[in-house]
Amino acid sequence: MSEGGAPEPAVAQLARLIDTKDDGDIRALLRVLLRLGWQQRRRMTPALLAAVLLSALTLAPPALLAYLIDHAFPVQGATAVIAIGGALAFIALADALCAVARRLLAATAGIEMRRAILEPAFAAVLRLPVDRKEVRDQGLLGRTFEEAERLAQGASESLLELALGLGTIAVLAVAMLIVNAEVAIVVLAIVAGLAALHVVIARALRAREAAWFEARSGYWAHLVEAIAYAATLRFNSAHGFAERRFGTRLDADLKAHLAVIRMSAGLDAVGRLAGGLITAAIALFGGLRVIDGGMSIGDFVLFLSVGGSLSVPVLGLVKTFDDFQAMTISVARLGAIATGPHEAIAGVSQLSRRQPAQLRVTDLAFSYGPDNAPVLRQLSFALEPGDKVAVVGPSGIGKSTLASLLFAARQPDGGAIMLDGKPIAEIPLDELRRRIVVVPHEIDVFTGSVAENMTIGRPSLDLETIRTAATIASIDSDIMALPQGYATLLGQGGVDLSAGQKQRLGIARALLLMPDILILDESTSSLDTATEARVLNALLEQHATTTIIAITHRSSVANRMQRSITIGRTEE
Repeated sequence: MSEGGAPEPAVAQLARLIDTKDDGDIRALLRVLLRLGWQQRRRMTPALLAAVLLSALTLAPPALLAYLIDHAFPVQGATAVIAIGGALAFIALADALCAVARRLLAATAGIEMRRAILEPAFAAVLRLPVDRKEVRDQGLLGRTFEEAERLAQGASESLLELALGLGTIAVLAVAMLIVNAEVAIVVLAIVAGLAALHVVIARALRAREAAWFEARSGYWAHLVEAIAYAATLRFNSAHGFAERRFGTRLDADLKAHLAVIRMSAGLDAVGRLAGGLITAAIALFGGLRVIDGGMSIGDFVLFLSVGGSLSVPVLGLVKTFDDFQAMTISVARLGAIATGPHEAIAGVSQLSRRQPAQLRVTDLAFSYGPDNAPVLRQLSFALEPGDKVAVVGPSGIGKSTLASLLFAARQPDGGAIMLDGKPIAEIPLDELRRRIVVVPHEIDVFTGSVAENMTIGRPSLDLETIRTAATIASIDSDIMALPQGYATLLGQGGVDLSAGQKQRLGIARALLLMPDILILDESTSSLDTATEARVLNALLEQHATTTIIAITHRSSVANRMQRSITIGRTEE
């Protein structure tokens, strides 16, 4: 929560969670995990206590068995045997109950941790500027969110496994030192040496994980692109092109993955070697102590059981450390999403009707980079409330770029854009994008009903209002002809709309936002002449006070506007 009790912005929440200067480092990951654990401390504390109790319970059975061997058997004490048997059964029950409690508590905390990571991560992705690499590269973005999922899923379990492993090792180490310090020191030295070797190998694993991330990003990027543009591949008989590229990127992905597996296999071998060497050391040094009378048979069995048990948490810590290595990539990728510029959009903004707006552009300049030629130079014009203006010019001259600047999706290199005498940079984006609405030439359709697709900006609108906008966009009759009318499902598993129907749906969607300035960016390019005329006539008649900017190549559209602005030449 921020000051005044208002909810903390999602991007700030993610940035605070992933706040680190050591991206990709184990210390950075531990800080993130500790922050998550602290947020869920009410659930994590009982789970940690259950983990500690589980660690302590591991020592009880071998200790009771050692007592049985050294004391109950020599005197043939049946009562002691019965008592120890009952105690072992009780310990087994307590162990089972603690394991269930730990798992359920960890799962509950883990679900909330996933929410704490994924919700702000998704919000941050939605607010990335259009020129960010993650926005342009769908594969990279998909892999980044996949990494966020991995971090979210592993956070609670990793914390508990770390606590359980360290706790168990500590308990067993103390027990061995009490039974026989000399043998215990040998065993612990083996564990320490192999742990150090594991750390060295794990550093190399981290580099291979990073390389796999990049290869996986390219693989996913092509997969998403090929599916999205399947029609283009079909039209151009380009299946071979897509398959060859897929094969190349799949090979890179598999090779990088194999490198990770090889290194992980080495780490697993280190852990297993630790277990085997521990048993061998106990058999050798403990056996010699039994022979020279320095250790009883019961103590030897106890030591063998405790030492053998030590390999389990050691292997568990090895696995946890492997997971940590993988999760450092997750933290680094989330750090890239959380840092840098984001669009300052709070979420759902309140719609308030304003008076028609005045727009003034003065000496506007823009280029796509310091080494690129300017797209717009010294562009100036003024629009009064209700003006109807066409923006024309050759392809690639900067017409759509102008729309993105007016919409504040991009920032100009020079000049000024004023809305009602106020620089648009000083207007909150929520407000600006309610007042200036762009309809692109390609309209995206989400999985959902027709009505849901039309009201994505104002989900509470009634059907009568929706149909009014649809009628202006000349799409109402098409919708009513669908199987369930406005309740018909679109998107995955639903009805496919034509390009022209999508454009008209996009225009209706924009009208429902009640903009002061409506920018049509080739928004009727897929319509036939008669339908285009109906749509434009309805717009001009029923939205007389709305300023309309029509970016177009069509003379039929430009001729219906009051005047034209030609990009690249003097305004007409």
